[in-house]
Amino acid sequence: MLRSMYSGITGLRNFQDQLDVVANNIANVNTIGFKGSRTTFQSTLFQTLAAGNAPQDLLGGINPMQIGLGSKIASIDKLMTQGSPMSTGKTTDMMIQGEGFFILSDGVGQYYTRAGNFTRDYNGFFVDPASGMKLQGWTARLTPDGQRIVDTNDPIGDIQISSGQVMPAKQTSFVKLAHNLNAGVGIQDTTIVIKSTLGENIPVRFSFERDLNNLNQNVYLWEAKILDTNYNFSNLADNTSSAALTPTQTINGKVELDDYGKVINWVNYAGDDSPLSDTRISIFDVNGNIVGIDGEPVTIGTNNNNNNTGTLSGSIKLVDATTNELVYYNPEDIQLSFDYDNNNNNYSFTITLKDSQGQTIDFNYTTNNGTVGEFNQLLSEGIVDDTTSPNYKLTGLSIKGVDDSDTINTTTTINLRSVRDVIQPPVAGEIKFVDMNNPTNFATAEYISPKTTTSTVVYDSLGNSYNVYLNFTKINENTWFWEAKLDDGTPLYKITTDEQLVNDPANGVIAFDSNGNLAATNWSIVNGNIVQSGGTAGFWFDPAEQGAALNPDVNPPSIAAAGPVMVSVNFQELTQFAAPHSIAVTEQDGNAQGTLDSFAINTNGEIIGIFSNGLTAPLGQVALATFNNPEGLLEVGNSMYAMSSNSGLPQIGVSGVGGRGSIIPGALEMSNVDLAEEFTNMIIAQRGFQANSRSITTADQILNELVNIKR
Repeated sequence: MLRSMYSGITGLRNFQDQLDVVANNIANVNTIGFKGSRTTFQSTLFQTLAAGNAPQDLLGGINPMQIGLGSKIASIDKLMTQGSPMSTGKTTDMMIQGEGFFILSDGVGQYYTRAGNFTRDYNGFFVDPASGMKLQGWTARLTPDGQRIVDTNDPIGDIQISSGQVMPAKQTSFVKLAHNLNAGVGIQDTTIVIKSTLGENIPVRFSFERDLNNLNQNVYLWEAKILDTNYNFSNLADNTSSAALTPTQTINGKVELDDYGKVINWVNYAGDDSPLSDTRISIFDVNGNIVGIDGEPVTIGTNNNNNNTGTLSGSIKLVDATTNELVYYNPEDIQLSFDYDNNNNNYSFTITLKDSQGQTIDFNYTTNNGTVGEFNQLLSEGIVDDTTSPNYKLTGLSIKGVDDSDTINTTTTINLRSVRDVIQPPVAGEIKFVDMNNPTNFATAEYISPKTTTSTVVYDSLGNSYNVYLNFTKINENTWFWEAKLDDGTPLYKITTDEQLVNDPANGVIAFDSNGNLAATNWSIVNGNIVQSGGTAGFWFDPAEQGAALNPDVNPPSIAAAGPVMVSVNFQELTQFAAPHSIAVTEQDGNAQGTLDSFAINTNGEIIGIFSNGLTAPLGQVALATFNNPEGLLEVGNSMYAMSSNSGLPQIGVSGVGGRGSIIPGALEMSNVDLAEEFTNMIIAQRGFQANSRSITTADQILNELVNIKR
């Protein structure tokens, strides 16, 4: 009987301990970073009344007979599940999302906690507000060049963030450019399609390239090309008295625009690139105006009472004498011959043409008079050749400026050309090309300014700031000219690719490949030509006189305390695609002096200082520790744990690495106690306690009956 009472006593004791654990969990339901516990039980010793027997012969086996002697507590387990976040907005509050512990130190040992409600003491140390223990991590240190760095390879220590920290001034040594230059800027190539006299389409394409001799002005060199090999421009070989009208597939010139892309001046070049006075563009075409080989009017000598000079005018029209259909002839090779036969006392003239196959077509006429009127009437009615089949008829020419009764007084061969004005380029306004024979047919070249600018602030060694503008101008398909100037337009000076300081303006040429990627940064412009060397690696100037070179007559050369400012330029992240400009200076390493205004903590546990100069710098970083068996840590009160023999050694590092959780700034971790579960466990413990007490009272009643047997 006593055995059952002792078993009941163990149950009472165990359920009392379980109730104590539940009560502790409930008491800490609002304790930040608290981890609840649970109680597990196991049976205790058993008394064996009979041992079991194995089966033998024809008999089966017999199980052992045992009576348990009660229960005992197997373990009280710490439940290290994640608690819910509670936002506080306080800068120094932190919560660990995932595994890991904050590390605290009293100067002797280390302790670990999930409670992140830290404050700063008057020395700037992060401390636990209840115990005053200091939060562990790494505090940033200053390098010789004034940079703050956090070296997580150093041993951890007390984190100290002092108010009034100063960020020293630093001279800018490089700027970094990134993003896109628009490939579609400048004057876009434009094609206008005109028609020949015979109705054939003749496409003429205009292309434009920046004039490298006039980079300070908005000047382009243009080239026009006929995209049909059957036709040629009629252009002067030069612009002198000996000029000759020559056939060419391409002609060129230049155009000057204002800042809005409107034409200020359009110039056609002769064959020797000298400017022509006329801006119209002409081709050799049948039925064009008849001119001489130099493009000049053709004169015919006549006489009557006085010697006179007439002008051959009009256009040759050649048709099939039977069908009256227009017939092609070579407009670049026409001859008109006059001849006087003294023996026969008659006058003759011959017009010689060539067809598309190069065959000669002669039109001959002989007369006794040889007057201007006779010539004009014949060329008005038409003259028919008698050598080809089918026969051709030619009309359209006449001699103007003299009387019809005048006798033609020349015995020479005159070389003629048939020229037709076809395109009127712009002389003002937008870049518009008009078909001179059909004004409703025109083409307008799209213009987008080829210039873009980005700016940055650079600093000298004393923290004085200077606004620097980097100007970019597209000069042809894949190349850009750039230059560096101060905000007042003063040019800066050049640092060469071999790091030499020279007094030339800081400018150069960068090039892109066909995929829009940067291909070259060290090109330059020499005498109006791009050369693949001599580029600029950066710019420099003397703060003593902004934009000036160093003064060699004083010692030191710069009379400014800061000394010269030397800045390299990194172009490597630039691209050139057909997208809007987005070029910007994304990084420069200089700064003015600044004082710590505030700080913030990020998810990596980095403490980032915000300084009065608008810059940020790392001030420190919080360390976290993990354990192989966090349930084995020893609770020491104040929501802290200590390492035990079964917890394993702390594995210390930064958050987010090695299984350490991330940090949520401005929040605290709530207790992971579930009240519904705890109340349920409380009821279970209560009922278990009641049941064990009943087993004791029942055993007591049985013992009482046993005593009462003998009275």
